[in-house]
Amino acid sequence: MLDIIKAHAVNNLCYIAAKKMVPEGIVVHSTGANNPYLKRYVDAPDEVGINRYGNHWNAAKPGGRKVCVHAFVGYDKNEQIRVAELLPLNICCWGVGSGKNGSYNYDPAYIQFEICEDGRDNRGYYEGAFKVAAEYCAGLCLSYGISTDRIVGHCEAQRLGYGSNHADPEHWMKNFGETMDDFRKRVSEILKSNSEKTENKEEAVIKNETIEQGDLVSIANDATYYGGKTIPSWVISQNWYVKSAPKGDRVVIDKNEKGTNSICSPIHRKFLNLVKKAKDKSMENETHETNANACPYLVKVTSHCLFIHKGAGNDTATVGEIVDHGVYTIMEERKGSGASLWGRLKSGAGWISLDCVKKL
Repeated sequence: MLDIIKAHAVNNLCYIAAKKMVPEGIVVHSTGANNPYLKRYVDAPDEVGINRYGNHWNAAKPGGRKVCVHAFVGYDKNEQIRVAELLPLNICCWGVGSGKNGSYNYDPAYIQFEICEDGRDNRGYYEGAFKVAAEYCAGLCLSYGISTDRIVGHCEAQRLGYGSNHADPEHWMKNFGETMDDFRKRVSEILKSNSEKTENKEEAVIKNETIEQGDLVSIANDATYYGGKTIPSWVISQNWYVKSAPKGDRVVIDKNEKGTNSICSPIHRKFLNLVKKAKDKSMENETHETNANACPYLVKVTSHCLFIHKGAGNDTATVGEIVDHGVYTIMEERKGSGASLWGRLKSGAGWISLDCVKKL
């Protein structure tokens, strides 16, 4: 999973306009400048380094232009190639311009990101940057149901009549004998590989006949409750203890691994995978009690714009944001989509990603 930097450009007029969209595709750009460092465009000094010229894109009109894309790919301060997101992915960006048929900025609206160019002659950086870009695209395709044939380069957007006249990123790719067709193929291969891994995991789950009372189990991503109802993502994202001896293929799960929730819900055995046998439960409980006792605690926000969600996951509604780098009290921790761990704010405002804070 990619370690994505969240550095929303809250001062950019595009961010402020916040025109809502449902992404229908992806546009891949490259910057056209010999500077592979994210700090040139991204205002997140703790992770990408300091832009001593202050010409990043967290400004109303960067370079005097009304421009902003959803993300950049390039070097962080440790020269690791990463993705940094400047805009929420559910609002329109100002990236591709327009053509005779319209613009992928608005209709139809596409997620758009830039790959930071170097001198376009370093194969190592090229391959690393486009590898991360392909992984990012694969994740977007999964999240928004986008097919790989709706991934286009800026140059292709222009030829299709939905963008301005630019040659990126194929003017860079051609130096290494590649085109956007090769890039789309790479994204498809990543998606296929991930699908095969999921299928193999599900096959192992189906064959699992050793689940017993007290065992700790995980839940398959496409699982439903025994009666067929949808299981919420916050339940699927956690491990659970089996409440009682299974009856045939009906298994009742109860307490989660941390001991913070109890749901007493039946699930078909085929959707469950054994994580730990009951004999190790006492050790697990000891760990959970230690973790539970760690709350409440104070954290300092390190992100420039940290969204507050209604629940523990970025698949729940956004109910606010934090932009003051302030200190907040965390009352509870939970696993959820979009972060390694989520924390519930004492104020009751909602949940925040604990990947974007520093514990005090």
